Amino acid sequence: MESNNDKFTDERFGLITGSKVSVLFPKKSAEVGQRTYAKQLANQMFFKYYDEVGSWQTEHGTLSEQSALEYFQNFYDKDAYKPEFIRDGYYGGSADCITPSFGIDFKCPTKLQAWLDYIHEGIDEQQYYQMQMYMKLYDMDRWKVCAFLLETTRMSDMGITYPIPYEKRMIVIDVQREETFATELDIRSPKIIRMRDEFLEVLKNNFNK
Repeated sequence: MESNNDKFTDERFGLITGSKVSVLFPKKSAEVGQRTYAKQLANQMFFKYYDEVGSWQTEHGTLSEQSALEYFQNFYDKDAYKPEFIRDGYYGGSADCITPSFGIDFKCPTKLQAWLDYIHEGIDEQQYYQMQMYMKLYDMDRWKVCAFLLETTRMSDMGITYPIPYEKRMIVIDVQREETFATELDIRSPKIIRMRDEFLEVLKNNFNK
C-alpha cells in the first residue's frame, strides 16, 4: 500500500494545510495546540517525513474518495475532477474535487449515525475552517462538503449493507467564503511559522553536527 510519504514532495512539507488550519482560530487559548502544530511542521521539513497516523476509519475514507468522486460525477456534475496540489506562500493543499464554480470535500463516515449527523448537526469548526482554506487556495467563493455513505470492507465481507438507497447516499452541505478569513489567516500565520522555524533550527543544531 502506498505510504502517505509517497504523496508528498519537498515543497509540501512544513506548509499550513486545511486539515489543521483551525488551530489558528481557537475559541480559547491555543498555545499548546499551536506549539504542537509548529513542531510537526518543523519535523516534516527537516526529515522530509510525514508520520503515519491513520486508522482503519481514515483508511476507509481514503479508499472511498474515488467512489465518492465517481458518485458525484454521476449524480451531480460530470465535469468535476481531482485537481493538482496548490501552494500559496505558507499554505498548501489538494482539494478532493473541483468544478468551474465550486470545490468539493468528500467525507466518508464509517457509521450510519455519523453520516446522518451531517443532516442533524452540519459540519464542525475544524471542517468549516478547512473549507475556508480551500476557498482561499483555489480562489473560490463556494465549497461543498459531501458526506458519502459506503459500506466498510468489514461490512461487505459480512454481507451487511446500509438501509439507504444508493441514489440517496450523499449529503451535500454548502459553505460560503468568509470575507475576512484570508486577512485574518495572514495575521495569525506568522506566529506559527516563526515557531516552526525556531524548532527547525533546534533540529539542525542537533542532527547536522
